[in-house]
Amino acid sequence: MSPPKRLLLGILTGLWIGMFQSLGLSPFAPLEGYASDGVLSSDVQMPIYKPRKQSIEAQMPIYKPRKGTIRARIGGQSRGQDPMAPSLIALVPDHIAFTIKNDTSLCWYLSSQTSRPATFTVTDSQRILPILETSLPTPIPAGIHCIHLQDHGVTLKEQEQYRWFVTLALDQERPSGDVVAGGMIERISYGEACMLDMPCSGSSCEREAVYRYAASGLWYDALTCLLELIDHNRTDKTLQEMLEALLRQSGIDLPT
Repeated sequence: MSPPKRLLLGILTGLWIGMFQSLGLSPFAPLEGYASDGVLSSDVQMPIYKPRKQSIEAQMPIYKPRKGTIRARIGGQSRGQDPMAPSLIALVPDHIAFTIKNDTSLCWYLSSQTSRPATFTVTDSQRILPILETSLPTPIPAGIHCIHLQDHGVTLKEQEQYRWFVTLALDQERPSGDVVAGGMIERISYGEACMLDMPCSGSSCEREAVYRYAASGLWYDALTCLLELIDHNRTDKTLQEMLEALLRQSGIDLPT
């Protein structure tokens, strides 16, 4: 560079530095956050995006049914002409659902209170006669009801399929008008459950257990545990939302 050009550059540089200093600023401030190679220096704190983790309480259980199951749910609408007859809804998926417990509960929903005779029945594939047939005490209030098999001396055998149903007799002279709802259940052995990475230990019923049972395809265990939690925490809206989500995944929408 020629002497006149160097002189001119020096004058301009001096004026530029003087202007920044008169304002109380550093002429090199725009560059102080960067290293010489154009990469941010360690002194510059950049915001780090951290997505909020959804708490386990806010998550909904995801039911993952086992493959190869057949349709098995029985509807619960009256076949008669009585428009005032209550409806029954079996709280089961429309396929054979599973449990690892020998004393699980079987649950259903009744739309309105009734004093009509009702019967609960369980059959297996080995016998003609039911292994359990019992009358339900009346009146039966509206809402969710469960039968605890252990209370009736029934123990489910491993790898045995059972059908269960609730029958509401609207007219004793016309059985064709009965309201019937039910489903099917099969018990998985503990050994098989452990091999398939299912919950296979006798753990207590906690919220986390509902998620594990549902994700493992153990419908009856997930539902029974969830209803037990709701019974002990009736003001917990999250548990109610979990129940609605679980039922909805199996095509069940209970009246509100």
